Amino acid sequence: MTPRLTASTPREADVVVIGAGLSGLVTARLLHRAGLRVLVLEAKNRVGGRLLTTTTTAGVALDAGGAWVGPGQDAVLALLDELGIALIPQYTAGHNLLRIGGRTHRYRGDLPRLGPAALLDLARARRAVDRMARRLGPPPLTGPYAARLDTWTVAAWLDRHVHTRAARLILQVATAASFACRPEELSLLAFAAHVGGNGGLSRLIGVRDGALAHRIAGGAATLTARLANELTGRILLGHPVTRITRTADHATVTVPGRTPITARRVVIAMDPATARTIAHDPPLPPPRADLQTRWQTGSGVKAHLVYPRPWWRDLGLTGAAVTDTGTVRLTFDVSPPGDGSGILLVLLGLPLIDDPALLHPDARDRRRRKIVDDLTALFGPKARDPIEYREQDWSAEPWQTGCLPRVPPGLLGTHHAWLTRPIGPLHWAGSETSYLGEGHMDGAVRSAHRAATEVLDSLDCKAHGAL
Repeated sequence: MTPRLTASTPREADVVVIGAGLSGLVTARLLHRAGLRVLVLEAKNRVGGRLLTTTTTAGVALDAGGAWVGPGQDAVLALLDELGIALIPQYTAGHNLLRIGGRTHRYRGDLPRLGPAALLDLARARRAVDRMARRLGPPPLTGPYAARLDTWTVAAWLDRHVHTRAARLILQVATAASFACRPEELSLLAFAAHVGGNGGLSRLIGVRDGALAHRIAGGAATLTARLANELTGRILLGHPVTRITRTADHATVTVPGRTPITARRVVIAMDPATARTIAHDPPLPPPRADLQTRWQTGSGVKAHLVYPRPWWRDLGLTGAAVTDTGTVRLTFDVSPPGDGSGILLVLLGLPLIDDPALLHPDARDRRRRKIVDDLTALFGPKARDPIEYREQDWSAEPWQTGCLPRVPPGLLGTHHAWLTRPIGPLHWAGSETSYLGEGHMDGAVRSAHRAATEVLDSLDCKAHGAL
């Protein structure tokens, strides 16, 4: 579903929202419902941002971006319920696979049955991570403890506290699923805050009762399409903002070849790395500019392999696998409910691949061959013959600097407040700006509520109530 566009670019609006991803669309919806004249500007020729749903030749939805929601993600779950969008439980009726040290182990539940030493090691590490997250607490991420965590990398912490290969693998996968960097590149403060804001490590990596519990029927883009349809005539696609000129109480937004738009407030609903593509007059305060310069997003590929049916279920398998070597490190069954296609999802990224050259945009054919080889080694010969192969390379996505963040040590502890701090008429939204649900759809929705409330309060709109 594509939103109908406005016939021409207006010259004025109460609020301009830059970015038609989930946070931008929810922000615009809230402000529109509060009676403000809202305009959403999106550089791409689609809505959704990092939510992108494609289809197989048979019309089965494939989530090439964000896909899962789970317990505790109350903001996005409430929105889905309000819009009448159904959820699909993640398939768990069988054994998961763990391949480590050349051996494959079967297990049920969220954590493998490791040897006694590895189980004890993992239990201790999990308690230590959760304890660290609780001690850190919600923002502001300041004070001596936060500063100390921000001097450590996750790799340094693992070296000191985790001693078995299996326990290290589980924790490395947990970081890789949320951050597009290796543990030696990731701030321990960023990891601890992410764990705390998502309900603890078990919920973060869990399926049945965790962040991977459900997918959205029809694909995650069903959500953004519904939101866009409520904003008919207020979304302009193919409108990249290149400059914002601001005063104390308004801003003028520039799109090349278009009429400049003046607004009382502007909400920038973009990750910090992508937001740095916009020039500002006057320049942003140095801490905010430094945050955008140093914030990075990494490359990532989501590959879907489509089969006539989910044959691995006949073998008593869930389709979920974790491995310590190879091209395929993490897989999930994302087949549609009922009889029909079987679909395996493979997540690829720098922390989850032996040969980084396979992430090069020109390596698609070689990447596919390696993925099929690894899946065959994991699941058996039937994996050799997918009827379709689809992938989304987020490093090649126009107007997107990447997918998952890279947060190095020494950044979050000194700059975290600038993720959300308004600058004159400028406000900020996006999953990265939310402590609760950060990195997930829930964080995007929560950030939209915060940004919309800030805007309405700054404009002295008394009637907005509880957003």
